[in-house]
Amino acid sequence: MQTHPALRPAGLTTRRQCLVAALAWGGAWSGVAHSNPATPTGHRGAFAGPDRLALDYDVSARISGMPVRASGQLQWLMRSGQYEASLAMRLPLVGGRTQRSRGRLLPDGLQPTEFSDQTRRTRRYELDWTALRYRHQRDSEAERVGPLQTGTQDRLSLFFELARRLQRQTPVLDAVWSVPVLGPSGVQPWTLRLRALETIETPAGPLSAWRLERHNAQPDDSRLSLWLAEAVHYLPVRILLQEPDGDWADQRLLRLPTA
Repeated sequence: MQTHPALRPAGLTTRRQCLVAALAWGGAWSGVAHSNPATPTGHRGAFAGPDRLALDYDVSARISGMPVRASGQLQWLMRSGQYEASLAMRLPLVGGRTQRSRGRLLPDGLQPTEFSDQTRRTRRYELDWTALRYRHQRDSEAERVGPLQTGTQDRLSLFFELARRLQRQTPVLDAVWSVPVLGPSGVQPWTLRLRALETIETPAGPLSAWRLERHNAQPDDSRLSLWLAEAVHYLPVRILLQEPDGDWADQRLLRLPTA
């Protein structure tokens, strides 16, 4: 994104929506650990968190020199071998973004079957694992079809799959992880590098978390750092997105979930 010296209010609104919506697990990044996982144990093959979970977040950002605040909530529900997940991001004066993922919990991980991403327009995806094909439609536009790869995640299920991997293996510093992720451009590989175990400050208090960084393919790619904490089943407690033009957005856990 280019920084303009003087933006009209509509232009600033668009930038706010783009950056904060990108932070909401959708446009900024996609990636998940894909190194050799430990052998699954027990009958719950996927994300080993509670059957029901809700995490609240506080978001601060600076866009074209203007401060921006937002809030978000990540939800997870598991029943009868099926999962439902959602992420809602609320941005004052602009609107919001809601992502939903549904699918199965298998012994070797999550297998999403439906994904939607709703802002002013809605994208819908259906994943057909028998045919290894996906279908993608935005509002009333023509449907597009493409191939799936084994292990593909959507842009919300991947966070729970990443948590599952960290729960089941010993993290190795500087490990580079990759996975195919389904998005508007089809299935594409993304990579992350595991950097350090750190204590970070959040509105929920200081938390020990593993920091992962996006492996940038181009110099003008967004820079993304992600902190995953055992205290919330290795789900994100902080996400920091930094743009080449100096814009940034910082999302932090607002409170620890109650037992």
